[in-house]
Amino acid sequence: MLVDDSLTVNHQVIFNLLLISCEVPLGLLFSICVSCATGRADEGTNASIPLAYIGVMATHLETNLGLLQELINKDPESYKEEFLAEYNFYIKTIQLLRLQPSLNHADLQSLLELINFLASASTHYPKEGTEYAASIMEILNSRLTGLDPEIRVAFCKALVILRNRRIVDPLAVMDLFFTLVPCEDKNLRKFICGSIKALIKKLTLQYRDQKMLSKVRTFLFTKLKDSRSIVVRTAELVLIDGFRKGFLKDAKTANALAECCLHKISRIQIAAIRFFLGSLEDNDSDDDESASEEDQKTLKEVVVAYKAAKKTRKKKERYMKAKKLLSKGKKSKNENAGKFCNLLAIRYIYDPQTFAERLFGLLENRKNEKFETRLLCMALCARLIGTHRLQALSFYSYMHRFLQPKQREITRILLYVAQACHELVPPDIIEQLVYVIAQNFVSDRNTPEAVTVGLNTIREIFANCPFAATEDLLRDLTDYKRFKNKNVSMAARGIITLFRAVNPKLLHRKDRGRPTQKLKDLKVAEFGVEYAKEFVEGAECLPVEADAIDRELVQNDESDDTDFDSDFDTEFVEHDSLDSDVNMDSCGNHVVVTDICVNNARSPNKESLETNDQKITFSDTKKKARRVCETRILTQNDFRKINAFRLKQQVGYDGKRRNDDMKLEEELGETIARHNEENGLTRLKDIEKFHKKLRKETKEERVETVKKGREGRQQFGKPKKAGAHVGRTNRELMKRKNFQMVRHKLRGKNRQRSFKDRQESLRKYLLRQAGRKI
Repeated sequence: MLVDDSLTVNHQVIFNLLLISCEVPLGLLFSICVSCATGRADEGTNASIPLAYIGVMATHLETNLGLLQELINKDPESYKEEFLAEYNFYIKTIQLLRLQPSLNHADLQSLLELINFLASASTHYPKEGTEYAASIMEILNSRLTGLDPEIRVAFCKALVILRNRRIVDPLAVMDLFFTLVPCEDKNLRKFICGSIKALIKKLTLQYRDQKMLSKVRTFLFTKLKDSRSIVVRTAELVLIDGFRKGFLKDAKTANALAECCLHKISRIQIAAIRFFLGSLEDNDSDDDESASEEDQKTLKEVVVAYKAAKKTRKKKERYMKAKKLLSKGKKSKNENAGKFCNLLAIRYIYDPQTFAERLFGLLENRKNEKFETRLLCMALCARLIGTHRLQALSFYSYMHRFLQPKQREITRILLYVAQACHELVPPDIIEQLVYVIAQNFVSDRNTPEAVTVGLNTIREIFANCPFAATEDLLRDLTDYKRFKNKNVSMAARGIITLFRAVNPKLLHRKDRGRPTQKLKDLKVAEFGVEYAKEFVEGAECLPVEADAIDRELVQNDESDDTDFDSDFDTEFVEHDSLDSDVNMDSCGNHVVVTDICVNNARSPNKESLETNDQKITFSDTKKKARRVCETRILTQNDFRKINAFRLKQQVGYDGKRRNDDMKLEEELGETIARHNEENGLTRLKDIEKFHKKLRKETKEERVETVKKGREGRQQFGKPKKAGAHVGRTNRELMKRKNFQMVRHKLRGKNRQRSFKDRQESLRKYLLRQAGRKI
């Protein structure tokens, strides 16, 4: 900034400059402060500021670019000459750099600071900013490998700043960045990936520019077809990150990444396959919020129920146990969120049948690939077949060669086989597959662990397609329920529990369990036959709408002279207690009157409503459930009651049952519930399920198990204090004391001794003095 002799100097600017300069006297600074505070500057003060100090300030501005940038941001027009001076200095430095590519450390640091300063300050001067961006792009295009790595990264950072200020086109910057990707500079590649990801995030969240976002996505799709592998991999990583974070979560991105699964470069292929197999489960944020709200609602209900009831020790234990189960379930849900495949991306594939056939052909033809790559291809093929219910019959025969107990990663291969089985696969194909597993795993010549894994796999396959089972095969498999190893016997009994619920006629008569009306009316699954649901199972626990019952009563009153209105006026009360909803075996003295109760009251052959031991047949229960579904709209609260009712039905058997049977029934309920959900794929822990530890636990593991079992339990007894001498008696502590601390006690002991003790002590002393043995 040039200052004329006849002009009055701006005291505030001078003070800011002099404050940084170390050559200005302290008295002069104080006088400037006083003059600025009083708002006046007398002639003496102006005279005491020589113009030599103004030259010092100008020199300081040239060296302190940060201060100059701050001043430019406040008043760009006043400091345009200083900016142009720095810009001209930059142009000369670049000309020198072309002649002499290598710079010493001092010149390099000054150039880096100058590049950053011009990128930040050129936004106030559009013409110079455009020229500056063009010069950077020209330098990077002409000299890809000749530049110093730090200067190259600094130029890229400057381009990102100019791109964010809308001075340069984002697509031009992206094109230049992908030109720089082949440079062997790890830091540069990392910065380029991060800058492109940040651009996509800004276009989605901040600018909301869908048109530019579509152009960026199309540009990345074209880079996936590039001949240079590093360019393809960079574009692939950017698209994967955009899909996972929700910025590019659409079918076009998923299908573009699906083509990368067939790439000839194994590194690109593995990255795409891992994306579809899923290191993260892409749940919508709305679903997560609704799930958390549901958990909070359930927890709130538990807390309110506990506070309203009478406080007893048993109720407190139940309350703490319920809280623990809720928190544990939520924690396991969050922990397991990343262990399932990316089903959303798999469902987005346009032609999954063709894609699976191409991927399987690649798996068959490439025999020299690494085993890990082939394993990933198997996993993706299996999940494609299981998710889309594809017909890839050659995949099952191809997997026969790997079904050996000594095969590497055999449990994962068995998992992929189970995931590829679904209800549309022909029964003969599944039957051959099960026979191969039974022959290679389920035999006495194998270890109990191999037999257990084989039986678990067969159970999961039959859970997906139970119509493939035969009576002879099931008889052979269920004979292992008497095996001496508990893991094997429990796995065999798991198959028995499955077919008790699916098709009990295939089991031996003594394995079918107690016959019930529900099992008699059970429809056996057949190949290619789908049974439509007429009602929601378990809906009989809900009350029928009162208006529908009133209409039925009015119609019945017209044909019957008996009037029941006075008996039922006070009975149609909506109840909230879950226990009263679930108790459907009695219809008298209850707050809800159902159509079953009305029909029973109408029939002269049945008992009256006052009997509490009345039994409801299975057909009546179906009628009630169908009636409930037809006459009312079910809410989330109703579905919660239905789930609780079905759970009580599963565990509500009054007879004596073993803990193992209860555990198997719970596992079957979880399996059926999981198959009914969208993500019904078999899990690895279902294949590797061992009910008994394979090895003896160490002491540390046993102590840890005991501590986990003690969580939430009431403390008994007085806890020991922490310390180094806890648990020792006073006699032991006395022995460890210093002699000077206890010598005064010895005198007292001597005075209290009897004459005989003193005589014996004297005798031993004299014998020791004489050197004789005592």
